[in-house]
Amino acid sequence: MADIWTSIQGLVNKQLAPRPVGAVEPHRYALDRALRVIRTIELLSGLIQRELPAQTPARTDIIRIAALYASVPLAGPARSQRSAALDEPLGDAMELAADQLPAILSPEDVELVLRILREYRLRTTTLPEAQILADAIGLEDLGLIGLWNQMRSFHAAGRTLDQVVRLWKTQHEYGYWETRLRDDFHFAAARRVAQLRLESLAPIYAELMRQQAGEDIV
Repeated sequence: MADIWTSIQGLVNKQLAPRPVGAVEPHRYALDRALRVIRTIELLSGLIQRELPAQTPARTDIIRIAALYASVPLAGPARSQRSAALDEPLGDAMELAADQLPAILSPEDVELVLRILREYRLRTTTLPEAQILADAIGLEDLGLIGLWNQMRSFHAAGRTLDQVVRLWKTQHEYGYWETRLRDDFHFAAARRVAQLRLESLAPIYAELMRQQAGEDIV
């Protein structure tokens, strides 16, 4: 499986690598994020295996592949006519996987990758492989990693620090994070990590707001 993984990673890397000058350049962070999600999947699988063996996803190897392809839309390529016609948010990823993987994986494994990509954004999915991918990606929104991702997107959009602070306040006032913790995680292990990450971020935002207001200048 190591040789297969190397081959597939090389194919996906071509979609994420810097493009020639003048061409649309994908976001350089997409592959870094995908590899972090994959590491989270592996660690969560270990936790679930120890706590609830019966719920452990059987095909971690296939989830890792799906996580790589899920990173492709993050790189921001122009949607092809074919993928735009797909009534799915991950049309680009599914199109690329459907084109590349049949030469490397069995038809059953290709179909599993496509099913994971099709279902991981659905809260109602009962596929454990899709559930753990969803949980791993959900953890990207929490803790210092979540703050880094948010700051990056705000900076790219030209938004201000004040907007970051106001968004954080609004999310807490409306119980946004509590709802995410309750509804968006499938596995107890992932929900526990999410809770700890959220708790660790609260004092950081408090200090950010204090410095933004100049309250530390005394």
